[in-house]
Amino acid sequence: MVRVITQETYDEVVKENIEEFDMSPEEAIKEAVAQFEAQGVDLSNIIKDLSLSSGDNHLVSETITKLKELVANKNYNEDELLQELEVLKSECSKDIAHRVRAGKEGAYTLLLNLLYSKHSKLYEELSDRDTKFITKVLECLVALMDMQPDLLDAKGVDLIKNILDNIENEDIIIATLKWTTTCCVKHEMNRQKLFAKNIGENLNLLLKVAGNEKLLSECLQVIRKMTLDDDVRVEFGKAHDHAKELGAQMLVPLTNLLKENTQPPLVSELMLTIASLLVRHELCKLVADCGVGVLFTVLADNYDNVAVVQQADKLITALAGNDDVKRDLVKSGIIPIVVSILNRHSSNPTATALTLKCIAALSLRESAHGLQFIESGAPEAIVDCMKVHPDNASVQKNACWAIRNMVARCREHNSKFHELGVESILNSAYEKFANDFGFDIKSALRDLECDVKLDEQWTGKGVPSETSSVCSETWTALEYLPETSLKAF
Repeated sequence: MVRVITQETYDEVVKENIEEFDMSPEEAIKEAVAQFEAQGVDLSNIIKDLSLSSGDNHLVSETITKLKELVANKNYNEDELLQELEVLKSECSKDIAHRVRAGKEGAYTLLLNLLYSKHSKLYEELSDRDTKFITKVLECLVALMDMQPDLLDAKGVDLIKNILDNIENEDIIIATLKWTTTCCVKHEMNRQKLFAKNIGENLNLLLKVAGNEKLLSECLQVIRKMTLDDDVRVEFGKAHDHAKELGAQMLVPLTNLLKENTQPPLVSELMLTIASLLVRHELCKLVADCGVGVLFTVLADNYDNVAVVQQADKLITALAGNDDVKRDLVKSGIIPIVVSILNRHSSNPTATALTLKCIAALSLRESAHGLQFIESGAPEAIVDCMKVHPDNASVQKNACWAIRNMVARCREHNSKFHELGVESILNSAYEKFANDFGFDIKSALRDLECDVKLDEQWTGKGVPSETSSVCSETWTALEYLPETSLKAF
């Protein structure tokens, strides 16, 4: 079991090393860390550098104390407060240990109260000074809550909704969206609480704000975070429900935005966001009806941009979840483009893996599509990629899927892959990745009609002797029952 200590215990050991053993601060810290790690102590939430100020407290603690003293005086100096907020933000940005310390010192409540002190001005036209103040506090909250979203409470949720409902200043909205994003990472309950406040309506309205790429980018981030399922503490999240509802509201405006923004960096974010919302057949159809032809424009304009190509692969794969949309994409000529992309970016393992997954999705349960891929040179491209990235699990696995889907319904094309020596490549992959996805490799070999040994996964162990004895006694008893009684059985 992992052991934990308090910050005070760690600081005392470091000071003891300095005072009693005449060590330098650097030596004292190194010795203390080595001592605790040898004892199996988790130091991830401990501030290890001895950045103590003139007193006995760390700078982050002293800064929060100063802020509390300033706020206690209603006529506080706002410039001095802003300076201390900048120090707090800087300290919280260092690592999780500083943020945990700040949280324990009451930084969250302090910052929230500062925002609520400006609450009445949310309904008025904000001065530049008020805007600067609110933005700085929000930036501090983002720094403080990074990787510790548990700090968010009901007052914080209400404040996020209040700001999005009532403030039009785009700098404040951007800072609020960043705070919202931070609160949603690895925290299912925060996502559900915010979603229950109907934050989707606010996000939908923000998509219509023209001319501010930063605002749109932050809005897209929040939409994607709402669809995450990354909180290990929750057995069943609502990622699918959130994606379904947000998709119904936003896929049409998002697709229209994609038509208007076919260049980086927005094009990548838009495609990634659309793909994250495509969780149902009708949503795929919604995007297709809105004009999926924009994908061809995006790929033509960004053929050499590997980052854009990766997101395009994800979007095509998601759309292919609907068989009708998949067929329409193929009829529109997507297959030669995908094969061309695979050849162009074969040196990039991530792009290669995503493109292979795209091929697998487009050829799934469609023999005609598999034939088109073969005629477009996909076998050569796939085999080359497997040779270039022999140690990349994602490339090898997705290649197996692509091969299997292409030949599963048209075995007459197996010879093409055999000519390219795919059997030996798959066998080599099996030697490396048998424990990870050996079944997928064997499935590809089987559909290619190669020699493959399929293991029987479930085998009988024989009937235990006690059970066998009971069965024997039962049948013996039945033998001696009258015929009329046997009919009951």
